[in-house]
Amino acid sequence: MHALYYIAKGQKTLGPCSKDDLRNFLAYGSIRDSDLVKRGDEEQWRPVSTLLELHASGEVLADGLTVKPVRRRVARYRDYDRVPNEQRGGVVLRRMFFGFLIMPPLLWWAAVSIYSDHIFRRKKDENGYLRIWGRWVEVLVTLMIIANALAWWAGITYASWILGPGLAELSKGMGEAMEVIRGLWRDIRG
Repeated sequence: MHALYYIAKGQKTLGPCSKDDLRNFLAYGSIRDSDLVKRGDEEQWRPVSTLLELHASGEVLADGLTVKPVRRRVARYRDYDRVPNEQRGGVVLRRMFFGFLIMPPLLWWAAVSIYSDHIFRRKKDENGYLRIWGRWVEVLVTLMIIANALAWWAGITYASWILGPGLAELSKGMGEAMEVIRGLWRDIRG
């Protein structure tokens, strides 16, 4: 059984809530370290900052000061339609697939979403919140980017080997086209 907490904020008492709820309230600024809290089985109210279970992962320095870990703001969604597109599992999965096979920038776009935010699934957990993808997906997308880069490099190398002399003529033609464009640009600028 998880401990339940009650929060005293001004003249209001909020609760019961879980330890995760307290952490989220702190992360979003809904409560402050100075607000009062008590566990369901306690009688005494005390400041939130004194709850060791909220700050247990803080690092204690040599001079006795405690450094609080940086909290990452986490939005918890119950409705998949409210999740931003960049965090929807289906959207990110399509970008990964088509980016890997056809258009690498889509793969990179998916990677940015995966590395920077949680990606939500349609499935819900026991509390009714949407489930998120595991961190193993970061490893998967990193491997996909490496494999994709190697495949493109091999394809371009093979094409240059096959086309060989044709590429030299193509690059010469491109150089002549660039000279024409530069001349037109000079004429337009006057």
